[in-house]
Amino acid sequence: MSQLITLTPESKFNNPAVLNNIFRLRHRSFLERLGWEVDSTQEMESDNFDEMDQTSYVALTEENQEVIGCWRAMPTQGEYMLKDVFPQLLQGEEAPMEEGIWEISRFTTSKESYENTNGWFGNNALTLIRSFYDFAQENDIRAYVLVTTVGCERMLRSLGLNMRRMGDGKSLKVGKERSVALRLEVDESLKININ
Repeated sequence: MSQLITLTPESKFNNPAVLNNIFRLRHRSFLERLGWEVDSTQEMESDNFDEMDQTSYVALTEENQEVIGCWRAMPTQGEYMLKDVFPQLLQGEEAPMEEGIWEISRFTTSKESYENTNGWFGNNALTLIRSFYDFAQENDIRAYVLVTTVGCERMLRSLGLNMRRMGDGKSLKVGKERSVALRLEVDESLKININ
């Protein structure tokens, strides 16, 4: 039976096994599977945003604490990926830097969990997307921003989420993929039914 675990800035170092397993999954997903240019040490991918005090994580784990999916959350009042690494994707829109707007990054599930049940997403991915809503309720978040590929944007749209492209709405090539910056509103559309 899988379960969701939230690692807050206060608790993330109290659970090093889960945190390290998040970094291991990210290594397998982003470096090995997708071929991104990311830093990885001892088969654990992390970056400077993981070292920031305000960073939180949501992990989907199996009973042995193996992480089978995860995402990272950061408030936009400090540094974050869209503003500081991919500002070109804002295309003229001001980078949010306010309370109640957080960034989602490093969303992934293990390759083994890609059983396509809802057309686009497997159950593990849907569970993680649905956790956006619960995490937002716990942290007074009214909207998220994120950088994603056009393909992933299409899949998110298929769920009926209330979101829009930021800036002038055009996609740009980032690495090998056409990518966009999205603003995702926290509302009832995030309460995704999982069958």
